[in-house]
Amino acid sequence: MTSTWLTYCSRILVVALLTGSVAGCAWLQRINPFSSDDDELKPAPLMEFTPEARLRTEWRESVGAGLGRRYNRLEPAVRGNRIYTADAYGMVEARDRETGERIWQTRIGIPEGALLGAIAVWERDNDRGSFVTGGVYADDFAVFVGTARGELFALRADDGGELWRVTLSSEVLAPAASSRDHIFAVTGDGRLRALSRSDGRQIWSYDTQVPVLSLRGTSAPVYSDPLVFQGFSSGRLTALRGDSGQVVWEVPVGVPTGRSELERMADVDGTPLITPAGAFAVSYQGAVKSLRLQDGFTQWERPMSSFVPLAEGYGQLYVVDDQGVLHALDQGTGTVIWQQDGLLRRGVTGAASVGAHVAVADAEGFLHVFAQTDGRPVARTRIDRRGIRVAPYSDGSRLYVLGNSGRLEVLRVESN
Repeated sequence: MTSTWLTYCSRILVVALLTGSVAGCAWLQRINPFSSDDDELKPAPLMEFTPEARLRTEWRESVGAGLGRRYNRLEPAVRGNRIYTADAYGMVEARDRETGERIWQTRIGIPEGALLGAIAVWERDNDRGSFVTGGVYADDFAVFVGTARGELFALRADDGGELWRVTLSSEVLAPAASSRDHIFAVTGDGRLRALSRSDGRQIWSYDTQVPVLSLRGTSAPVYSDPLVFQGFSSGRLTALRGDSGQVVWEVPVGVPTGRSELERMADVDGTPLITPAGAFAVSYQGAVKSLRLQDGFTQWERPMSSFVPLAEGYGQLYVVDDQGVLHALDQGTGTVIWQQDGLLRRGVTGAASVGAHVAVADAEGFLHVFAQTDGRPVARTRIDRRGIRVAPYSDGSRLYVLGNSGRLEVLRVESN
């Protein structure tokens, strides 16, 4: 199998080509596929505007040693009255979402013993020990974390104790999902698996072919009873029955075109958005589409290139394209309501809607807040000087923002 990776390096998109077997892959080199005069362009300067709102911090804490130097997007998981987080080096925590008080903390995949522990610290300081890559998923009973070693850990939600772990065929680059009986996990070699909740035993597997060149990362599975939706690096969004793995429909979101492998990259890396109005998905160098849930019929589509998660609010779909432009599209028609291009080349994350606002973060660590009605900027603050690559999470009234250094901050948007 072959797989490849996308990362930001000095604010420029860089592809790292990874080749070899699943059992033993070898780094070849990092190449810059976007070599052109545009490479000399710097990130857009911070926009000047008159603040119409303020961002009030409710609490802030540090999560382990941060997300590491690799392009890992380790999303936190909010469930009930808790928020679960992980750093890149095996530290997993549960905190009270109202106060930030730590409820439990545990380590996964770190060797024990004085000598091995010292080696682990040395590796962490040199970023050689970073191995948590899959983000965090939580339900009422368990917390799931994936690693570059292909492991999926299941921890008890109440105290962090290990329930089980399984080793899959390739690294886990996205959070899992769950139904009543199954855990759904996708790996970098293009395989989606359903595992038993009780012991991690494989129930079914769906395999796809990974292109020679693809983006680093994978779309996270989304379960909406009775279907599980998964985007793949082939540019397709697939809907399968959660109980059996039977394919219900499969639709190309991005169609590979061009003469070179680089031009043919069409990954669906941003997690699809599933709503009663349809399944929304976007591909790199492809399009954003609205698909009917029952049969995948294309309700509308618009050319777009993106690899970050989608968001919704005010009947609008929010898409951050690969240049950092924030688009607000009508969910029913795909019509552009407004677009905000003040964050060009700033390494912008996916969006989150909160109240009457929509928020994104950037590679310099700023959180930007805009009005959902017309996209005008209303507030901004800096969260983490080491940058932010994880999209903010919104519970409808608050934003949870995790920076690359591990700084976790919870904020409210308040009118001036």
